[in-house]
Amino acid sequence: MKSRAVRALKRNPLFAALPLSEIDTLLHGHDPRTVAEGAELFREAEPAGQLFLILDGEVVLLSPANGGGGQPVVQLGPGDTVGEDAVLTGTPYGATARATAPTTVIAIPAQALMGILESHFDLAIAMISNMAAHLREQVKEITELKMQSTAERLASFLLTLAGTATGRAVVRLPYEKRLLADHLGMDPATLSRAFAKLRDKGVVANRTDKVEIEDIGRLRLYGDGTAIAP
Repeated sequence: MKSRAVRALKRNPLFAALPLSEIDTLLHGHDPRTVAEGAELFREAEPAGQLFLILDGEVVLLSPANGGGGQPVVQLGPGDTVGEDAVLTGTPYGATARATAPTTVIAIPAQALMGILESHFDLAIAMISNMAAHLREQVKEITELKMQSTAERLASFLLTLAGTATGRAVVRLPYEKRLLADHLGMDPATLSRAFAKLRDKGVVANRTDKVEIEDIGRLRLYGDGTAIAP
């Protein structure tokens, strides 16, 4: 499990600049733990005492509202880290992190990471630069999301799940439809209507978490906005 954690951290853009020896130091003595679906890794406004490396499962960040009861704004999965922005800036957590499935994580103490960065200024600059680039990508994604219709947002999300697949595909929704609606900035009834609009694009959603896509290429034209139908 440790070797897997080392590989995951090394592939993470934020930690790519860290030598393997320093990654070993970060992970030393910190074993993976699994949290249940619905468990919170941390809550908004809590002191940032650690960041988390996700090995399995899924985590969403909830927008700051009513003590962490806001909408999911970021979805994270295996290989991602969560809480690093607060740790690196020395500020409280800016959102609530909640597991949306049984999730295995490694908690990395803030003190351990900051101890390494204090003695390696170049690594600190590299991590901050990578974090800024990641933030720019998130802002771009949110901006593009707001410009799409509800059906286009759903199509784009399904295409993200499909990855590089071609032809017919079956994708699995990462969390229940209520949370998916929140993630896409709509209510459950609007999400149902968006699925209905995609039926003539070959998208069939059943009562489970699986969605069948008849033709990825056809849906990609619609989701990319190059062949938008009314």
